[in-house]
Amino acid sequence: MRKSVKKAMALALGATMGLGLLSGCGSSESSSSSGTTTSDGAIEITFPCIWVGEDSKAEVFGQMVEDFNEEYSGQYYINIEENTDYDSYQDAIRTQISTGDAPDIFTVKTQADVEYYASSGKVMDLTEFLSGDISSNFVSSAIENAQIDGVNYAVPYEMAYIPIMYNQTELDEANTSVPTSFEELWETCDALLASGVTPMCQMTGGGNAWTSMLWYSYALAACGGEDVYSLDYTDEAYVKAAELIYNMYQNDYTNSDAVGADASVVNGHFFSGDDAIYTNGTWILGRINSEEATYPDLYENLTLGSGLSYEGSNGNAFVSYCQAYIMVGVQDDPEKEAGIEAFLTYITDPERVLELANSSGSLFSVNIDAASLTNEKAAEAYELCQSADFVIPSFESQASTAVANAFSSLLESLVVGDITPEEFAQGLADAE
Repeated sequence: MRKSVKKAMALALGATMGLGLLSGCGSSESSSSSGTTTSDGAIEITFPCIWVGEDSKAEVFGQMVEDFNEEYSGQYYINIEENTDYDSYQDAIRTQISTGDAPDIFTVKTQADVEYYASSGKVMDLTEFLSGDISSNFVSSAIENAQIDGVNYAVPYEMAYIPIMYNQTELDEANTSVPTSFEELWETCDALLASGVTPMCQMTGGGNAWTSMLWYSYALAACGGEDVYSLDYTDEAYVKAAELIYNMYQNDYTNSDAVGADASVVNGHFFSGDDAIYTNGTWILGRINSEEATYPDLYENLTLGSGLSYEGSNGNAFVSYCQAYIMVGVQDDPEKEAGIEAFLTYITDPERVLELANSSGSLFSVNIDAASLTNEKAAEAYELCQSADFVIPSFESQASTAVANAFSSLLESLVVGDITPEEFAQGLADAE
């Protein structure tokens, strides 16, 4: 397994990309379609995209695409193919590449995804694109950590900053406070229960058990420290972390419908004030803020926290990682290649990305001034990450696709008592 990403890389807000050459990754047997044009003669560039619908980035990113198409009218046209379901998007991309060609532009979530698609021979080698004059705009470790055997097959775009979120009003009414350790967390949960509030949002469904997977990441940080991802899955740290997650599901500490729940369920519980403790990325802060009429005062009442210690060690960790890489299908048309390059440059312009960050609550690998963020909670999460004792990626971002896919079912078996924490850890190892 990979070692944890170093703090300098996880904290980095990288920089914009300048013009550069895109080169094939050594396979000539497959290339993205060339020669497709619109009615006005513009070269059409396909982009299956998940930043649509209710995604917090949808409105501003959609406007960026419209503005690009207008600016390059008659020359290039970005054809957005909307997909609002994250799991089906991943399945669709994998199917398209395995049965045909890669889309011209697409996104993936993890380094494991980058590695998988790089091995297909159907995506571009972006090393030269990232190694010209614009390389000085990136923290060197960020470029290096995105490489597969020394080659860059993807451009890091969206960064995930994952604070632990607390409804401060409910903590105050329960006469309790933000915990700094897992031992204190159980005390906080007991106090919330006594006040009539369900303490924590958890889920085993949704394909990846998202919020529980993030809690498992924090539990791993507490039990194994900065280099936990270099350990075998059967290491004691993975067993102890599973014990902590099991405890979160017991004693009525979480929503009664957690088993099988998806993201919409846990979001609904926290947004409506049913549950008091939640973890998610800063992008959700944009949604909470924009829906103030529906969930009055929630945004203002949020207290953000970092990781919890366990048995007296490994406190003040923070989970942060690149959660959206942009990849490019192999091209045989130099003009389309130039259009793709122009688009990637356009959407990584710092002023445009700052607007995207402020509208969505998301943070990016583009060099924007954190002091210019209008979403004060997102800026607060960034500062928490800056001041953390150490930073680690999420469990999902470091696991192989097979292990990440097995996590949800293993978690459900764990929390209903069908398997022990030791068997849970062994199950991760068996899925590798």
